Parts: sequence; structure tokens; C-alpha cells
Amino acid sequence: MKEFEACYSANAINMKKSVIRELLKLTARPEIISFAGGLPAPETFPVADLKEAAALVFDKHAAKALQYGTTEGDPDLKEEIIKFESRQGVQLDAKNLLVVSASQQALDMVAKVFLDPGDYVIAGRPTYVGAIQAIQSYSAKVLGIPFTAEQDGFDMAILERSYQLAVGAGKKLKYIYVIPDFQNPAGFCWSLAKRQALLQFAYTNSLIIIEDSPYREIRFIGEHIPSIYQLDQQGANRGIVVNLKTFSKILVPGARVGWIMAHEELINKFVIAKQAMDLCTNVFTQKWLAEYMKTGKLYDVIKSTCANYCEKRNLMVQALEKYMPKRWEIQWTKPEGGLFLWLSLPKFINTDDLIYRAVEEEKVAYVISSAFYFDDPEKNAMRLNFSYSSPELIEEGIKRLARIITREIENYEKGHRAQTSPEGL
Repeated sequence: MKEFEACYSANAINMKKSVIRELLKLTARPEIISFAGGLPAPETFPVADLKEAAALVFDKHAAKALQYGTTEGDPDLKEEIIKFESRQGVQLDAKNLLVVSASQQALDMVAKVFLDPGDYVIAGRPTYVGAIQAIQSYSAKVLGIPFTAEQDGFDMAILERSYQLAVGAGKKLKYIYVIPDFQNPAGFCWSLAKRQALLQFAYTNSLIIIEDSPYREIRFIGEHIPSIYQLDQQGANRGIVVNLKTFSKILVPGARVGWIMAHEELINKFVIAKQAMDLCTNVFTQKWLAEYMKTGKLYDVIKSTCANYCEKRNLMVQALEKYMPKRWEIQWTKPEGGLFLWLSLPKFINTDDLIYRAVEEEKVAYVISSAFYFDDPEKNAMRLNFSYSSPELIEEGIKRLARIITREIENYEKGHRAQTSPEGL
């Protein structure tokens, strides 16, 4: 309403709705096969064990679990997280750890702590829409860097050149945002060499790296590569990497709990920011997760989740190979982990427009590629989620998607021939 507009802050005016959340409303109908949401598979949730852990909280910790807690996080959960990270080769002290209300809160906290209006964040083209949303909310901007054709990380030559041009133009760049493991939206994984190169670039230019790692443990092909946080810890140990993790993809998203690993000074600043947000993360949920982690069963859940997603990823890739039109412009990533792959189409197909016809005509949905760009978006691609749907729905959904894409190509070629034929002159 117009009478409210004068009351909004500049930051509020810059806030944008999540494209993915809006698409989920569009695809809520039961007849729609949706590859749009980043939803874990419900069959991976260890319901019985979680129920038992919740009962233990009431039996053993009710007074504390139903009370306010510390901003830094529940000591029992922090202890379990430290053990969890140690098993993966990360040395972590409680002072370097903050429990948050899932990693989306962490993204907002990072932007709140580091960004002034007009500042820039270095991020990929494309990159996670939730990170873009957080950056925009604080009136900051993104300096987008493309990935290599090998899909192993940033094109470092373009990063160096773009950074120097930005600094020369007086732009203030505060941090680098990356998702090295099974990047959202494209699904690919950064190589060790590119991680090391980015760390060295950050050292040279005194930049902080925000390493978003929600999918790190969901690797089902190949060997784990050290995180950038680990590489810093094992090398110069300058403490410039902030690592964001969450239980949403390795256990249950409904818990809404994650954690930040960072230098003690940065953790202290994040604690202050969090106190203004929610005082503390849900205490009962923290106690609940701690009790569950004490059983040691989380590792089995992660293992079975990886097997589940590997099967579904393979089915989606096979369906794409089987049903998609055979054109060189139609390509897709083949991720070694995570929840998503990226389907690229001919330049004349606008997936922003196509989504409505796909939903109405073929009852299938995806996320438009333009959602993953801060500016100058590419509109001829889409993100597909393979973790949520059943094997049967994956094949049927790709078949439907291939039909609508085939019609788009045929209609374009008919129109193109009509425009270029002698009769059309």
C-alpha cells in the first residue's frame, strides 16, 4: 500500500522475494511433478530414531530444553559437532563454532556483519539465490565471476581481471562467496587446484572467503576434496575462511539448525549479530539433535542418503539422455554429489517464459536459471532437483520436460524458416 512506502527502509525496499519459494506455490498442485525445490528425500529421515531422541530430551533435559539458551549454542550439540568435524579432518574448538538457525540465517548474518550499502561480494555466475537475496537485503551488489568450461571452479584469469577493474573503479569488495562442493545450482565440484588458487587470491587481496557447505557430506561418486576452510587450517592458517554447515541436507531440514566455523574474532561478531535476531537457536531442537548424534547413527543416514541420491541422479541423467532432443546446445551437468543438476538449452529458449507452459501443458516444474544471477541473467537454462522425486516420477517428469522443450524448438524453427523463406521477404 502506498501509505506504507515512505516508512520502508532502503534495505527493505531492496529485499526481493525468493523466486524458488514463489515457484513452489505455483507447483503445489498434486498433479505437478516438481524438480523445483531443493528438498531432501523424506524416505531418508530416520523418524523412529529421532522420535526416541526427542523422548530422551524430555526425560533427561526438559528444564534446560524448554528454557532460553546461550547465543553461542548448546554445549552438548557443540561437542557433537566438534566430534563430527574431527572425523572429517577439521580441528575445531568451541570458540570457533556458532550454532545458527540453519545456514540461511548464517548467510544473512554474514551480509549484516560485513556489508555496507554499495559494497560488492564476489560470487559465481550462477550462484545460490538465497545468498543473492541476503546480499540484496543489505543494499549490496554481486560481482559475478563465470566458471570454467571444465566446471572445476572460477575462471581465475577473469576473476583477477574483474577484481582489478572493480578496484580501479572505486568499488569496495568485502568477501568471496562460494559453494565448492556440488554447487547450487549447477551441481559441480571445485577441484583442489582451484580451491588452493582461490585461497591464495584471498590472501593476496585481503579478502574473506565465505564457504557455503550444505552438501559437502552428500558425495556419492569420487573422493572427498579438502574444504577451503581445511586448506587454510592446514596451511597459512590465517583464519580468513568462514565455513557454513547445516543439518538440513544430511539429516532433516525441518530442524532448521546449522553451524558456522570461523576465527574466534569473527564468531564473536556473529554472536552479537545473532543476539539481535533471535537471542538463541531453538534450544529443544539443539538438545534433540545432540541426543541423536550421540547414537552415532548420523553417519549411517548420510551413507544411505548418498546411495539414494546416487540412484536418482543416475536415473535423471539416463532419462535426459533418452528423451531430450539431440542437439549440441542441450547439455547437463553430471554431479558427483548434492541434490541438483543444471540443464542448458539453446539460446532462443527463455526458461522464464517456458515455466508457465511447462506447468500448465505438461504438469512439470523446474527453477528458472535467471533466479541464480544478480544481474545480466542467462535465461536458457534450468536447475533440476533429483533428490526428492521417486524414480518413477523422475523418468515421467523428464519425459514431460523433453516434450515441452521439443515443442519450443519446433515452433522456433518453423518461425525461423517462415521469416527467412523467399515468401517471407
